[in-house]
Amino acid sequence: MSNESPGFFRQLPSALPGLALIIITMVVIRNWIEPWMAVTKVFGMQKPLTDAFHLNYILIGIIFGLLYRNVLFGGRMPEIFSNGFKLSRLMIKTGIIMLGSLYTFSAIVQLGSMAIFLIGGFVILTIIMVLWLGKVFGLDRSMTGVLANALSICGVSAAVATSPAVEAKASHVAYAIATILGFGILTMFISPFIGHTLGLTDLQYGAWIGTGILNSGQVLAAALAFNPNVAPGTAVSVAEIWNIMRVISIPFAVFAVTVWYWAGKTEIEGGKQKSLGTLLVEKFPVFVIGFMVMVLFTSMGAFGSVGLKGGLPPSETIKTLRLVMQWIFGFGLVGLGGYIDFKELRQAGGAPLKLGLIVGVTKYVLALVVVLLIKDSLVSI
Repeated sequence: MSNESPGFFRQLPSALPGLALIIITMVVIRNWIEPWMAVTKVFGMQKPLTDAFHLNYILIGIIFGLLYRNVLFGGRMPEIFSNGFKLSRLMIKTGIIMLGSLYTFSAIVQLGSMAIFLIGGFVILTIIMVLWLGKVFGLDRSMTGVLANALSICGVSAAVATSPAVEAKASHVAYAIATILGFGILTMFISPFIGHTLGLTDLQYGAWIGTGILNSGQVLAAALAFNPNVAPGTAVSVAEIWNIMRVISIPFAVFAVTVWYWAGKTEIEGGKQKSLGTLLVEKFPVFVIGFMVMVLFTSMGAFGSVGLKGGLPPSETIKTLRLVMQWIFGFGLVGLGGYIDFKELRQAGGAPLKLGLIVGVTKYVLALVVVLLIKDSLVSI
């Protein structure tokens, strides 16, 4: 079909300039900017950029991407770099798949019913809150349906997965994504400061943002901004396993919102909607499956010792994987910054933005409160 997206290898030649810019940016950040920040003094303060502002290669990479698009290129990514920045999304998904090497199935089971109950409870309550507020604000049912899953699960993926099932327009999805990105940019930068100020451990911080931040990429960025190390028990390992558990609920949430949408319709036009099963197969994030396959291989000992608490130290293969992951995430998050368009965010006004901010802030704050209340019941893996 002519409207199908070209394959990876067809995109690669045109993506090379953009990928080169991303790679060069991260190499400069990691080899020169980050070491400079670790020793520099500002106004007589020793290392304020790293100790006070907690800047690291992740946040700096996102900032560079933001500056490229919104300052250097005037709000529009040049065609020569566009495909490379698009392909950088694949790096984030690849990195999340590789994060499966931090876990074994037995370790995941240790998370226990508390994590499952907390994540499931937040998903259900968020959906209910959005559906209620959508009615209060008089939003279109399609717009409300997209926002319900976007705000309850994992942002962009859930919005895209839900949109065909509730007959959403492209503008509905755009509004939902812009609302999520606007709120997410704020949480990406303030969460590490809040976490350090409150003296949260990696376990507490990871559980909080894995539950309270709306989008998978933003969860990843906020976790690495708090602690850039990739290892079992670090913020990113905790946040991503909680986030993955949330993402796995996409089929159930899409089903629930689809039933709500069609139950409230007075007329159903025949022949236009796909079956629910087709929607779930087409839209369910493939990286989640890849992550679980990676966990399976790790559980079978394919990469040697993982280095879990109380066990053997990590194998050389695992150490190499973690180093590679740090670079992959760095590249991917420069690309993420390049996709944050301030003009688009300004356009996401009105009732959808108000609803998104109310629900987003409520979820974000409530998740922190709950984590602090149950911090002694959280299980580290």
